[in-house]
Amino acid sequence: MVALTVMVSPPDLQREDCKFDRRCIGTVWTIFSGLYPSERGHTAQMTQTKTDRIYRSLHDRIKSGELAEETKLMSLRRAAEQYGASKNIMVAVYDQLVANGLVYARQGAGFFVAHGVATTAEPANLREARDSVSLLHAQLDRPYKVLVGDGRPPESWLLNAAPSVTLASGEGGYGAPHGLLALREYIAAAHGAAGIHVQPDQVVTTFGANHALDLVIRRFCRAGETVLVDDPGYYPLFAKLKLAGVNVIGIPRGPHGPDCDALQSAADHYQARLFFTQSLAQNPTGCSIDLPTAHTVLQIAERHNILVVDDDPFIDLPGVSGTRLASLDRFQRVIQIGTFAKVLTPTLRSGYIIADPEISHSLAELKMVLTVNSSSHTERLIADLMRTRRYEKQCARLSRKLKQEREIGVQQLKKIGFEIAPEQAEGLYGWLPLPAGTSDIDVAQKAAEVGVFLAPGALFRIAEHSDCPALRLNWSRVNDSRFYAFLRQSL
Repeated sequence: MVALTVMVSPPDLQREDCKFDRRCIGTVWTIFSGLYPSERGHTAQMTQTKTDRIYRSLHDRIKSGELAEETKLMSLRRAAEQYGASKNIMVAVYDQLVANGLVYARQGAGFFVAHGVATTAEPANLREARDSVSLLHAQLDRPYKVLVGDGRPPESWLLNAAPSVTLASGEGGYGAPHGLLALREYIAAAHGAAGIHVQPDQVVTTFGANHALDLVIRRFCRAGETVLVDDPGYYPLFAKLKLAGVNVIGIPRGPHGPDCDALQSAADHYQARLFFTQSLAQNPTGCSIDLPTAHTVLQIAERHNILVVDDDPFIDLPGVSGTRLASLDRFQRVIQIGTFAKVLTPTLRSGYIIADPEISHSLAELKMVLTVNSSSHTERLIADLMRTRRYEKQCARLSRKLKQEREIGVQQLKKIGFEIAPEQAEGLYGWLPLPAGTSDIDVAQKAAEVGVFLAPGALFRIAEHSDCPALRLNWSRVNDSRFYAFLRQSL
């Protein structure tokens, strides 16, 4: 495995407000270094001279806008002390910055950042968001032999042949902003069969659940505002919120759902507009919300005028107990997000939002502004799968296979000495606590060196919980002898 040296600024330039970014770089990139070098990876190679490294450090700070236009650089003497370099090296660095138009020299005054240098600079919140989803790089590129930490079922479990699709008259254009009516009708009918009344105009189709989250965040979040999230929770959501510039407060997630005392305290202290959670078989803990907790969550949301976003990628999977918030709320405050990608195939980027008609209409209008519409072709294909009940059979098949693999996995882990909470007896994900004093980041790094991809619990956290190390398991991929052998040898 190729090591990656992470370059940081001098000590007096490291700010506390960069803590999240530094922690992500120092942990995530350490695990996947060499496989997924960052855009600035070429600046950290061991073959570089000290002159190159100092130049690149100042180059990046100027390009990012950290050193703004007309900022005066340190004197050559002070810079030499700061970087532990000779004055001749700093002269060479400053000359190179001048030669590349990044700074200019003012006689008798020193060196200053030139105008217009950072006009195309990558925003800091984009860098932080990108760094926090480094785990996703590994799942997309898939260089590992054993994928216990992956977030999806194996391809062999999913739809391996889609029916041919013929669009009906009127479906070949851009379509209505809400999405294909036929699919929205099937989604509404499926919820009706589950006892939750939904009208088709409450449904907005999307390019998957992540697109749905983007629309909700774009519609309701403003930079500097506060939102509440499950902790541990869905890490790509954290990246999206970081990109939006909002303040994220984690609500501890327990075996029966969010910690209601913590939710109440956060609601009292912050003027949060949204709470992102997951009712059933939550990612990453595998636990569902029980009825008393669901009631309390909705009561807190009502008192504090909070919208609850319930993101459930396995909403149609049978055999999962727990209480869906929408079954109590009837979409007064709940915004439901669903997707077909995890059950059918990731190549079908299609999902949906269900909400109060006024909210769904505004989200449909926003969707039209941003993407015109989602894919009528994909939505017709899924509608045909639902019409022929092939989708229902696929969900049942996936549920049976998951149950079988999960039961085997729980027994295998018990033999090694691990205990899985009974609340995790359903769904795709499991939460495996590690021995006290263990670093889940270090465990994942050691596993990566032998071709085993693990998902350390730290990446699913908002707050640091070094005293509660854990791994997120994918029950559909856990039963591999190489994974169990690694656990026996390493823990």
